Amino acid sequence: MRSPRGMLNGASSEDPPHLVRLGSAVRGGASLLVTVVLAFSWHLSFSWRDAAVYAARQRTAAGPLDPQEALASFELEPGYRIELAAAEPLVVDPVAMAFDERGRMYVVESRGYPNPVDPEEELPREGVIALLEDTNGDGRYNKRTNFAEGLTYPNGIMVWNGGVFASCAPDLLYLKDTNGDGRADIHKAVLTGFSVDKTAATRFSHPTLGMDNWVYLTHGLVGGSVTAPDYPERAAVEFTRSDSRFDPFTFDFELTGGQGQYGLTLDDFGRRFICDNRHPVWHVAMEPRYLRRNPHLPFSETVHEVSKVGTEAVVWPISADRTTASFLADLLSEPHAGTFTAASGVHIHRGDALPREHRGSIFICESAQNLVQRQVRSPDGVTFASRPAREGVEFLASRDSWFSPVFAANGPDGALYIVDMYRNFIDHPQFIPEPGRSELDFEAGKGYGRIYRIVAAEWKRESKPFDLAHASVEELCRALEHPNAWWRETAQRLLVERQDRAAVPYLRQVVTKRPSAVARVHALWTLEGLQRLETKEVVQGLQDQDAGVRENAVRLAESRLGRSTELLSHLLTLAEDSDDGVRFRVALALGETEDPRATEVLADLARRDGDHLWARMAVLSSIGNRASEFLRAFAASPPASPAITAAVMQDLGQIFGAGQSPERCVDLILHITDPANDFVWQPAAVAGVAEGLRTRGLGQGNRSPLTTLVSGSTPKAREARARIEAVLQRAATVALDERQPPELRLATIELLGYGAYASDGKTLERLLEPQHPPEIQMAAVRSLGRLNDSAAGRALVEPSRWRTYTPQVRETVLSVLMAETNHLPALLGAIEQGDVAPTALGRLRRTQLVKHRDASIQQRAIKVFANTESGDRMQVYQQYKEKITDLAGHASKGEQVFATRCAACHTFDGTGRGLAPDLSGIGNQPREAILLHTLVPDYEITPGYDAYTLETQDGRALLGLLESETETSITLRDPTDRQETIPRRNIVSMSASGNSLMPSGLEELMTEQELADLIAFLKRRTRGGDTHR
Repeated sequence: MRSPRGMLNGASSEDPPHLVRLGSAVRGGASLLVTVVLAFSWHLSFSWRDAAVYAARQRTAAGPLDPQEALASFELEPGYRIELAAAEPLVVDPVAMAFDERGRMYVVESRGYPNPVDPEEELPREGVIALLEDTNGDGRYNKRTNFAEGLTYPNGIMVWNGGVFASCAPDLLYLKDTNGDGRADIHKAVLTGFSVDKTAATRFSHPTLGMDNWVYLTHGLVGGSVTAPDYPERAAVEFTRSDSRFDPFTFDFELTGGQGQYGLTLDDFGRRFICDNRHPVWHVAMEPRYLRRNPHLPFSETVHEVSKVGTEAVVWPISADRTTASFLADLLSEPHAGTFTAASGVHIHRGDALPREHRGSIFICESAQNLVQRQVRSPDGVTFASRPAREGVEFLASRDSWFSPVFAANGPDGALYIVDMYRNFIDHPQFIPEPGRSELDFEAGKGYGRIYRIVAAEWKRESKPFDLAHASVEELCRALEHPNAWWRETAQRLLVERQDRAAVPYLRQVVTKRPSAVARVHALWTLEGLQRLETKEVVQGLQDQDAGVRENAVRLAESRLGRSTELLSHLLTLAEDSDDGVRFRVALALGETEDPRATEVLADLARRDGDHLWARMAVLSSIGNRASEFLRAFAASPPASPAITAAVMQDLGQIFGAGQSPERCVDLILHITDPANDFVWQPAAVAGVAEGLRTRGLGQGNRSPLTTLVSGSTPKAREARARIEAVLQRAATVALDERQPPELRLATIELLGYGAYASDGKTLERLLEPQHPPEIQMAAVRSLGRLNDSAAGRALVEPSRWRTYTPQVRETVLSVLMAETNHLPALLGAIEQGDVAPTALGRLRRTQLVKHRDASIQQRAIKVFANTESGDRMQVYQQYKEKITDLAGHASKGEQVFATRCAACHTFDGTGRGLAPDLSGIGNQPREAILLHTLVPDYEITPGYDAYTLETQDGRALLGLLESETETSITLRDPTDRQETIPRRNIVSMSASGNSLMPSGLEELMTEQELADLIAFLKRRTRGGDTHR
């Protein structure tokens, strides 16, 4: 993920002279050809053909356009109209905005961008927060006051208590005007310590008031060590990858689910949605505090992909692809023309000035391709799915490639507001080759900025002034029923800010008598914010006819369950609710009570919803230390379906294995393997127990953890041992039976990996034969790797087998062998014998071996790789460059090369796997650049694709990408695209390697012609473009 284009902006003066336009136009035009060629020539000998393509695309946009010309360049969805709300010189470099209770517009102007590349260089303090007013009610803002100046890189704003919160790393600022002159005279850091280590484009932002009266923040791409200066006694909250929230009264700060980059929005019932460059819409489905309740639960995810992502997240621009990232070698993995590459400002619009049938649409800004996409959302279990509202054409697109929408908001008039930073060159100089930086004009477009208003075509403006700051509590309570969410949210905020208990009776009337479901939700949370919510109101919410109200009432009941049996009784009945979201919230809430009835209800919920991941995780997070009680309740009649039983019992088994006593684990094994039970779910359940045992380090000698568990001489142990042997024997038969369902075969193969090589190894070896599907082969590889026997490692690299493996299966073999120290002699032996090429391991794995903690492994690896590591990869590149670039490639043949050598990790136009960066947009890259990154994978590692090495308590050495993390666990994605969640208590060490997961030495696996064919295939344009040689 490169610079989040949704928030980048350039430096400017407050009132730019119009002459700046001509200068910027010249700088942004033909002279960019020279600067780009200079940048290219430093890195590589780029072809003039590629530079000419770039120059031609630069010439397609003569900009900058004046505001009226820009309006004429738009194509807007029928049924809408777009108009200008503000433009330069009234607004400059805007990146965010918010309306106060009087309808005035606060605009964040991050004028100092880009921040200096040199961290020692003094930061300019050019950032401004402007206060705009429309004094004549014509819809065009015409008065400006500099509310706050001298800021570094402000990027977010939220109105609060007569002032504003502004995100400006390292601080969250509170700014307030106390004398009425429109300028802040209170300037205070209320939270501090947010990271500024990376560029100004990747910092925390988006302060947003939630329905629950907390203020939520996105983390950008960085973390911090956050403190509240007014509360020095509080410990710092340290984090790396997590969104957060704070109480606006007490400034209590805590981490939340999600890793949003630049975009945060709520729906009518307070559900939170975020985005990042390549992920247009995420739903924060679960908060990490729920997962902390059960540290043995192998799960760390908090967000759900609502929209399509990567190459499937298609956009339809009408401007030319002229982003510099499409042409610079260092940004190889970033250009993705025709798909989201700069998603920002995600916004669910709940105003009333758009067509009624489009209410609740999701709008996503895509500044890199000069458009805004509208998506429609639909329920998907406990979460949601979304899709573009129209195929082949966007909601708003411009032919002007300077149009850079970055932020969207709802206004007091119900209109959709789009913040346009209007920028020609948007990338941060840190991502440009150093010698070329001085040649590129990062301020092209300096002094510009527009804010647009979009409404239904027939919409009519009401110019009547308003001032909610002086509204009575009764008027504010009535505003909770307003059809425009801005009025509802502003009314709730003002009521909570005032803490006026006179509002309580009016709020209770809304809860009991008003027909609007969203008004009832706002009233409930406002009562909570006033600390006057009573049990009877929560009960009314739990019994509400609207599922959204019931869902919020469950959230409100959650913290009260320990002191209200009445609430618990009502909550228990909602386990039978018809709505998935309500049952999900009930499952989460029941983890807050020790009442034994909760365990029974959680078991009921598991039987009903256990085949859905989020629902199952909600249940299992809530059982805490009641695993045994839950098991008894779940096993009681009526039985769940086999699919649900397998899913629940596998996870429950892992929880038992990781945290329960050996005696209880034996009891669980006896329950699972009871001959009266259906075999369909037994293998998955036993494998779950075994995996849990492995994470706690149970295992002796060559015996697996499972074998060790039942190795005692007690009657129970002997019975459990006999039953496991029977299940393993049947599992071996089913695993080989191609007539069995694939899910059952995979479960039995996994179970065999917890047996013994002597009895189960040969079965697994038979499954390595090429006639079996790849998923079966890879499952067999992983199971052989788990067998604690060196013979299993030798079997995996047996020469005749190794030659038959596809790249995907080979990668799985290498990952498995590298993870287990006892298999490394087999791998090194195969390399010494010439059966496995040393280059097949890649530089990162070779480095792991030559630095291995086992001295014998280390010395052997140093000797084995002595010749391999002696070469300079850049020398290899230089040797191949002249040969390959002069060799005609054939795209049709290159497609097969990609499928064989690359698709195991990369995707290209929807084909392949998403472990490594998506290559779909690199058709603009020079041939030399593609060759460089193919032969020298460590030349540049895309942020987010850093490889981590992790050593566990049970002796494994894992390698992969950091997929997600919570306070209790880490999830890695290994080179085979397989995820594994590791409890933090089982981690000995963890570090970023600084190397790419992609192996070097691919030239030894491909002929020169195949390399040329591969490049020709990757250069082939697939979305309406030409075909490159």
